Amino acid sequence: MANFGKKISELFFGKHESESVYVENELGKFKLIESKSAVYENGKKKGFKSNNYYDGDAVWHGAESKICATVRCNDDPNAEKGFERLAWAVENSAELEKRLIEYTFNDFIDKEHPEEPIEIWSAGYDSDSEDSDEEPDPMPPEEFKKHISIGFIGVEDDGTIVIDMSLDGLFTDHGFMIYLDEDGNITDGALWG
Repeated sequence: MANFGKKISELFFGKHESESVYVENELGKFKLIESKSAVYENGKKKGFKSNNYYDGDAVWHGAESKICATVRCNDDPNAEKGFERLAWAVENSAELEKRLIEYTFNDFIDKEHPEEPIEIWSAGYDSDSEDSDEEPDPMPPEEFKKHISIGFIGVEDDGTIVIDMSLDGLFTDHGFMIYLDEDGNITDGALWG
């Protein structure tokens, strides 16, 4: 009878999950997140695709500061290359952050008239009521630049680093995504959300 009861409980409540897997190193503590999604071809399920990554908070500008970070590990379960790339970003965080903020800022300014205020479109951002539908006033470039910061950093399986630049709600829920190649060069960047 005891086995029967166990089988029924497993059917309704699932099998007991094993303990979570963590990687803890000088960068921080990261939890392994494993998931699979179905892959379809011509409307038929072809199989499953893994989407495994380590998720945690990495040190940034020293031990007092943290940044949300993910390291993909579909091709390398230990994510050695991914953590090496994250370590490079952390080691160069001061210079890298300046470069990323400048790149983001330059995407929004008018190249021919760099002193022109920047149009923002977050209804209610610059008003007394969040329910306001009024368009916010354009923002002076130097004020706009103060609202740009790094939101999170991700390392892909191929070593590409993806960084979400937070725009402090100036464009509703949108951020600015920047891609870095293996040499740390910016290869692309765009508003997303």
